[in-house]
Amino acid sequence: MSTETATTIPTDALDGADKAYPRERQYVWVALALGALTCIEIATYAAPGFPMWSWGDKAGLITVLMILMAVKFWTVAYFFMHLKFDKPILTRLFYAGLVLAVLVYLAVLTMFNVWWPGHH
Repeated sequence: MSTETATTIPTDALDGADKAYPRERQYVWVALALGALTCIEIATYAAPGFPMWSWGDKAGLITVLMILMAVKFWTVAYFFMHLKFDKPILTRLFYAGLVLAVLVYLAVLTMFNVWWPGHH
């Protein structure tokens, strides 16, 4: 049985892990901000008669909800998936996959005549 202490890991093997990672307080603030955005999303359909929600047609409502969705997605990916601490190539691959998914989604919507219903 050896009484040696654990060997230290060289800092170059940590791939940037020696940088200052966010502390718990930052995660709590991010979670509170995400909760506030979720409350706004819920309020758009839970209180449709609220004076601030005068969308006119559904296009304004959908635009606001899509923007909120994108902000929440980016926030989760950036903070909780630690994209800012990854190697740049991994972050670029993640965003490339995201762009490809959006393009496929738009292509399918176009294929089913979502943009111009009744147009043949």
